[in-house]
Amino acid sequence: MLCGSYRSDRLEPGRARRMIKPDFRRQWRTPLRSISYYAMAVLSVAVAIIAAELITRLLHAEAIALSMLCAVIFAAWFGGFGPALLAITLALLAFHYYLVPPINSFAWKHNLFAVRISELPRLMLFSVTSVFVAFMISAQRKATETLRRTGDDLRAAIDDQKRIEAALLHSEMHLTEAQKLSGTGSFGWNVSGGEIFWSDETFRIFQCDRATKPTVELIIQRTHPEDRAAVRKTIDDASCTGKDFEHEYRLLMPDGSVKYVHAVARAARNASGSLEFIGAVMDVTVAKEVERKLRRSEAYLAETQHLSRTSSWAWDVRRREFVYRSAEIYHLFGFDPEKGAVPLQAFRDRIVLEDRRRNVEAASQAIREKADFEVDFRVALPDGSIRHIHSVGHPVVNGDGEVIELIGTHIDVTEQHTAKEALQKAFDEIKKSEDRLRLVIDTIPALVWRAGPEGIPDFLSQPALDYTGLSLDQAETGWPRAFHPDDKKGMLRKWSAIRESGMRGGLEARLRRFDGEYCWFLFEAEPMRDEAGNIVKWYGSATDIEDRKLAEDALRESEQRFRDYAETASDWLWETGPDHLLTRVSDHLNAVGLAPSGLTGLARWDIATDVESEPKKWRLHREMLDEHLPFRDFVYCGISGTGSATYFRSSGKPLFDAQGKFLGYRGTDTDITAMIRADHAEQALREAQAELAHVTRVTTLGEMTASIAHEVNQPLAAVIANAEACLRWLDRETPDLAAARRSAQWVINDGIRASEVVRRVRALANKTDMEKLPLDLNDLVREVIVLVQRELSSHGVSLRTELAPALPVILGDRVQLQQVIINLVMNGIEAMYPVTDRPRELVIRSRQDETQHALVSVTDCGSGISAEHANRLFNAFFTTKSSGLGMGLSICRSIVEAHGGRLSASGNEGPGATFQFVLPSHQEDAS
Repeated sequence: MLCGSYRSDRLEPGRARRMIKPDFRRQWRTPLRSISYYAMAVLSVAVAIIAAELITRLLHAEAIALSMLCAVIFAAWFGGFGPALLAITLALLAFHYYLVPPINSFAWKHNLFAVRISELPRLMLFSVTSVFVAFMISAQRKATETLRRTGDDLRAAIDDQKRIEAALLHSEMHLTEAQKLSGTGSFGWNVSGGEIFWSDETFRIFQCDRATKPTVELIIQRTHPEDRAAVRKTIDDASCTGKDFEHEYRLLMPDGSVKYVHAVARAARNASGSLEFIGAVMDVTVAKEVERKLRRSEAYLAETQHLSRTSSWAWDVRRREFVYRSAEIYHLFGFDPEKGAVPLQAFRDRIVLEDRRRNVEAASQAIREKADFEVDFRVALPDGSIRHIHSVGHPVVNGDGEVIELIGTHIDVTEQHTAKEALQKAFDEIKKSEDRLRLVIDTIPALVWRAGPEGIPDFLSQPALDYTGLSLDQAETGWPRAFHPDDKKGMLRKWSAIRESGMRGGLEARLRRFDGEYCWFLFEAEPMRDEAGNIVKWYGSATDIEDRKLAEDALRESEQRFRDYAETASDWLWETGPDHLLTRVSDHLNAVGLAPSGLTGLARWDIATDVESEPKKWRLHREMLDEHLPFRDFVYCGISGTGSATYFRSSGKPLFDAQGKFLGYRGTDTDITAMIRADHAEQALREAQAELAHVTRVTTLGEMTASIAHEVNQPLAAVIANAEACLRWLDRETPDLAAARRSAQWVINDGIRASEVVRRVRALANKTDMEKLPLDLNDLVREVIVLVQRELSSHGVSLRTELAPALPVILGDRVQLQQVIINLVMNGIEAMYPVTDRPRELVIRSRQDETQHALVSVTDCGSGISAEHANRLFNAFFTTKSSGLGMGLSICRSIVEAHGGRLSASGNEGPGATFQFVLPSHQEDAS
């Protein structure tokens, strides 16, 4: 019966396909054929008309009835009864037209209804005959077509039968394999005969041999004892009622294992009317186990959702309603799942108003884009609290590409949200701390770095990046390359040793700056360990010690230099104790004929010979020693080993220990006997030069007496003239007081001028000390010009001045500087005595040199300076004049140098020579 049922199911679609094909063809072929058949009927009548006309004219025979009948037969045979009726109608009209006078012709006729009565029987007979013939021909055609179609259907049925049998065999093979793969067996049970048919898979499910005959008792026996009663009752009910049955029970296998089976049977009657059941039995042991685990998982899931405050849901897109909501979703929204279903609107009302639109838009977008979505929203609970929900959804797409469902989960993230806010606050605080720490790191005067356990740097502070010119992603490779090539090998070796020791360490190396310069740095590293004591990071700093290195090099060089000085100098070193007695003296003391060992235990005043002659100096010195103050350049006199007086210059500083306790003095002594004697000689020389300068000034005054008298006479004569003019203004009948007052003022001015001339002369004659005042060199030059005007005139010398304006003010003695300028001018005048072939011109210039000092030059056009005399011009007692003393230029140089300047001479490119002196400005001299 199973096979019969299967064959019936397979035949029906085949038949349906055979029936559908012709119908489908007729749907588009029938209209075209019908039109063609009717057109063929019209055509056949037209051909018959033409044939009848031709026969009548050519053969003189009346063939209209025969030709029309042939047209009807033709239309009936090929087109059927409908086209035949059209052909009969047309033929009847043509026959009628043919019989209208003039008869037997299809010529144009005016009276179409002028048919004779005798012709009507012919028309009627033709009509009846045509209809009969058309009917018979159409029926024969239809019978032939039906016969042909029946033959085609028979052949197609035979072919379908063959295909069905092959497909059935193939399907049975597939069914057997499918049963094996799906664990489903089939059975048949004839209730009246008690015969049971099992498929191979059914035998395998019951673990019975193929030779075993299946019976109801065998089934009952193999059933689990607890399910036997239920199985027997199901069998008895089915055999009695003849109704379909479906039940599930357990089988107890011979090896003691339990197998779950699900049996389904449908009742049917066979050909003899007996009751049969056709069914299937499925091994659902795995499904049962999966179901059991699924129920357990669902219980776990429900408990997990409850504990984790997570719920799941499914939304039907078409029906726009939830098809599934877990129990926890009710708790999240503040509902009790035990009280029954809750409307959708109630859930929506619990969502905070501001979040509803965002929630709906997220779901709508997921449906449009067929993509997963996530959205956060808030739920307002009845107690006024707010619950934060995180929803995740996934669209389910059918075979047509349409979203049919959204499935997802709601997660209560209220605690996470609260924790996140707290964490964000903590992060903000950490960020502030990090910013402060980074600010500290970036502002400390050191380069901060960090490296992994293997020693590869992974962080550099911003100052380190700025210094090396590296970016953060270049730290790993660029940092080692930034070290000096000569230091890299040693640096890597020391760095490896520090990492292997796992202890804090440091090293020194040169690091390249962004501009390519190398500087010394002190690198210090500190390990950071985890709880297990493993090093996870190295933190370190690099301190710029370039200045220290330079200082160390300078110190070493200084030490060596002072060592060389100490070893080669004539000074000796000494130390004293708290009682000021010498405890140590260097061997350099032997140079003055004193043995160092002979001075140990003595004080400085025990050695000196001027303690009684200069008691104040020694009293002040001992007070400084008692106050533990440093002293410098203390000069005292002693006796050398030869018995001669020796002068010593001593300097010392007190020594203290870490607690500030006075330990004594340490210092040096220098033999300055030669210096003291040279100072005495130089002082004597300066006194002699001063006396000589005074003599020179007096001598010069003697030579300038006539000029001075001339200069004094001029203001005196002016005084007399102005006084007489004043009297004349007053003796008038009406005294002119304004003019008299003006004349009196001129008298006063001329008297002051004469007094100034006399004062300068007295100053030159008197032996007075230098008195420095702010002076304008241009004014000094003008004053000197007045004094030497007579000499210039008497010797035929023209004077030209080029005085720079705004010359800086100097600090000096007016009389001495006037003496220098007068001396240079007089030397220039005397140098031009022999000149007769060119004008005698003297030029006095003033300006600022490149160092902003004031410069005055006197240029003559005399004989110039010879090469052999150039280096001796300023030597004392050297002169080229027969009547000169050779002290003028020497005294001038001393005066200029005493004012902080310098005096020089040079030959001109043409004839003559130029003498010039440079003096510092008042500000520089004051500093």
